[in-house]
Amino acid sequence: MEKLKILIASETYPPNINGAAKFSGQLVKALSNNGHRVVVIAPSISTKNGIENSGKLKIFRMASVKVKTIHPYFRAVVPININKKVEKIIKDFKPDIIHIQNHFILGKACLKIAKKNHIPIIGTNHFMPDNLLEYIPRAMTRTAINLMWKNFIKIYNQLDHITSPSFAAKELITRIGLKNNITVISNGIDLDEFKKRKVFDRDFIKFNLDKNIPTFIFVGRLELDKNIDLILKATELVLKNKDIQVLIVGKGKDENMFKKIANDLNLKNRVIFTREVSHDDLRTLLSLADIYIGSGSAELQGIAVMEAMAMSLPVLAVNAVALPELVEPRINGFLFELDKNDLAEKMLRIIADKNKLREMGEQSRVLIQKHSQSKIIKKFERLYQDVIKNY
Repeated sequence: MEKLKILIASETYPPNINGAAKFSGQLVKALSNNGHRVVVIAPSISTKNGIENSGKLKIFRMASVKVKTIHPYFRAVVPININKKVEKIIKDFKPDIIHIQNHFILGKACLKIAKKNHIPIIGTNHFMPDNLLEYIPRAMTRTAINLMWKNFIKIYNQLDHITSPSFAAKELITRIGLKNNITVISNGIDLDEFKKRKVFDRDFIKFNLDKNIPTFIFVGRLELDKNIDLILKATELVLKNKDIQVLIVGKGKDENMFKKIANDLNLKNRVIFTREVSHDDLRTLLSLADIYIGSGSAELQGIAVMEAMAMSLPVLAVNAVALPELVEPRINGFLFELDKNDLAEKMLRIIADKNKLREMGEQSRVLIQKHSQSKIIKKFERLYQDVIKNY
């Protein structure tokens, strides 16, 4: 396949930890490894501009500032002269195609410059207002949601093509008014990187786990849309019938609130908050666990769930948005409603039969194969070629 010059722009990018950042980082790494020349435009982690070079990859970091009113650790690109800065990068690089990940400051700038210079431009949708609702006054919720979707539609309807990570995500943006061409392409998962590893007694000791009882695990932002409180309340109910332990991995704005709920429910010895862990420790924790709980109710796909499936974990996932596309009930797990009693019942059911539990884990690894990063990158490469050819 012809090697391309691809410009990726994202308002959130590693070292940020969220779905859009993780996808963007994986995409860029894979494209670069496949021999394409890639330039990234992303926020810096300070108020200064910067450039990072690595082989065929160059990252332009745009000065950014914290925007705590929107998100406790989100950084927004400083908009001053941003169009001029982006245009210089694009004109110097002369990309064959531009791929944006958001419709905010960088996305708008790239669209404007692409149209001006007749460069094909596509976008992937990672946006869902529900992830930001807790930062918006309740009286303004409906108005804010409508305004956010209006801005999204305005930008994305001008693109040459759009990708969406799931059929549910595609249906969502079509329903709210997107009239552009949309192709469903998974976020993908590196199946070699996420593979169950051998664990030892020292690993259980390190994380204060009892190796003789079932272990449930959640990984992600500790914020309201992830419904950690539901996991905690269901755990209290399960413990009345069966001894289990729960790992809560990650950090976030509502961490202290969730810890207080766990303390109030007397779960101190059975719920372990690890905070953010290294990538290596994450794979160890997923190998130690028996079942993954995907409790986020605003997932356009669910990368953390996909990682758990790649690690051969059966999954309990909330029956909302895109998660039903990953979990086949009684095959690799169960779906549950946003109800503590329903989740508790599914937690008890999934650990009732050890042989079935193992089979479900094996099926998770089978089902995730179609999301392998190598297959996903080929789809993006073909899409880039088609859009460039038909431009």
